Amino acid sequence: MTVRSGHIKGKLVQVRFEPDDIEIHVKVGTTLSDAAISAGCAVETPCGGMGTCGKCRVFVTDGVSAPDESEKRLLGDLIAEGVRLACRARVTADTVVNIPEASRSLVQKILCSGMVRQVTPESNIHKYYVEAPEPTLLDERAEFERIADSINLRPGELQIDVNLARKLSSTLRDSNYKVTAVIAGSHLLAIEPGDTTAQKFGVAFDLGSTTIVGYLLDLNTGHDMAVASSANPQMAYGDDLISRINFASTQSNGLEMLTHAASDAMNRIVKQLCASAGINANHIYETTVVGNSCMTHLLLGIDPTSLGQSPYVPTICKEMTVRAPEVGLKINSSGLVHVLPNVAGFVGSDLVAVLLASMWEDDGRTRLAVDIGTNGEMALRHAGRTLACSAAAGPAFEGARIGCGMRGGPGAIDSVRIGEEVVISTIDNKKARGLCGSGLVDAVAEMLNAGIVDEMGRLLEPDEIPSLSPSVHERLVMEDDGPRFVLAEAKRSATGKPIVLTQRDIRQLQLAKGSIRAAIQTLLKVAGAEESDLSELLLAGAFGNYIRKESAVRIGLCPDIPIEKITSVGNAAGTGAKLALLSVKERGLARKLAESTEHIELANHPDYQNEFMEMMLFPQQIVTG
Repeated sequence: MTVRSGHIKGKLVQVRFEPDDIEIHVKVGTTLSDAAISAGCAVETPCGGMGTCGKCRVFVTDGVSAPDESEKRLLGDLIAEGVRLACRARVTADTVVNIPEASRSLVQKILCSGMVRQVTPESNIHKYYVEAPEPTLLDERAEFERIADSINLRPGELQIDVNLARKLSSTLRDSNYKVTAVIAGSHLLAIEPGDTTAQKFGVAFDLGSTTIVGYLLDLNTGHDMAVASSANPQMAYGDDLISRINFASTQSNGLEMLTHAASDAMNRIVKQLCASAGINANHIYETTVVGNSCMTHLLLGIDPTSLGQSPYVPTICKEMTVRAPEVGLKINSSGLVHVLPNVAGFVGSDLVAVLLASMWEDDGRTRLAVDIGTNGEMALRHAGRTLACSAAAGPAFEGARIGCGMRGGPGAIDSVRIGEEVVISTIDNKKARGLCGSGLVDAVAEMLNAGIVDEMGRLLEPDEIPSLSPSVHERLVMEDDGPRFVLAEAKRSATGKPIVLTQRDIRQLQLAKGSIRAAIQTLLKVAGAEESDLSELLLAGAFGNYIRKESAVRIGLCPDIPIEKITSVGNAAGTGAKLALLSVKERGLARKLAESTEHIELANHPDYQNEFMEMMLFPQQIVTG
């Protein structure tokens, strides 16, 4: 049995989690979901603990608070069987909680790779090995002046902070004045014994709302040394950005908890990177961070409340540079953290990084980059202008608010084909546990082609489509709440229950894809361009990488352009972060891209509202022979 402490003062009670056999002591009144996080066996909370999704179901019979209205509405008679929502039930006494497989938070499939663009390393970090003369009665220069002179700089051209000054003399004397000076711009960051000029590293972070990826780079050569990734632990406080903004704004120490969750995950990534490459974290002097505006605000400990309230403005858009300890990052104690600039509101530095990686120059073509997620961000370059916007697609593409939805983890259905039979594939070839975003798009596209769903998004009843093959027809079943289509039978699923698509699921997809596509159409209209003008559509991010392009066009998520014009560019945001880390020129280019990009606010834009209603429909059904 594993026993862990919840680090909570006050009256404590014992909670044992099964089948993990982990006991933890928590304060009375702690939610079961928070206790599960502390125990290291977190449950899925797509709604951020708001009690609206019902996916954090656990089994507990006593020692918890009475069911609230959310539980009564979502669970009904299941409460009598011991089923409770972990985000709503609070501990009142010693208890035992069983977390079923379907409720467990799984590590999702994380995209680390992206497009490649070569640049010459021009790091902001410089290292100089010096053998300075020791002080004598004839040479009474101060220690700092002695170092500055040794690298041909006047003390006035070089800055030093008091923490480094306090240990400068002892480091020099212990090293017989043979040291390496680490300089960033005009600041002396560190003095290291001996010659460490070959050890100059940096980390580029893509701080996503669901995943965090870190890339370790050699700043001398520009070579990739290692890559590591992690699910963003902030998901425990809400899958979508609005849930996290609410948590930061309304919960005691909410902002601090979200900031710590991000920095803690980044530190774990740094530790993995160092172990993989065999380096010391003290030789990491610089990092770049890209993410949406909310994520970077949370990392910096900046109140994100204004992002969640009309007119949805950030506290700051310009790039920020802070010392690593200010954000809790465990690299060199004088190391620098550069957070790239945002464009506006929910158009963050991650989209700026995508532009830096893929559309850094105006080549005269009309090009569109789209990063699809809970918050879809996109940029259009046309006739010398770059326009950008964000569209709140909701979490359907992440598998949330879909009855059998899940993130892209092991067992998620990620591909569907419907012919004479229904053929599915799952991530890691595991038994089906649910349906992730790419599988959802695939399934609906195939159901449209088969005539199971019409262009209005209506899931037809079995007697309306007798022409289906018997094998496919028997998967279309009627329930009290209407028809549903079975993708994986109960005997073939990991949960023992069928994996199905319902009418409500299709409506959720229509809302999500309608929002993204309406935003694309609005950008085109504002720019005075047509779909036919598009030379290239770049799909960035994990969803854009794994989605089948034909399916995206079939459901109307992407414009109806030739498939060869649609390119998946992988984690382009991560590529942009690496470019900005390697080169001060690229960092300056990122700044110019952010400043020159025109933000189109969709909230009250008449074209967007009109397009949204039309784009919720599916394109006219393709008739196949």
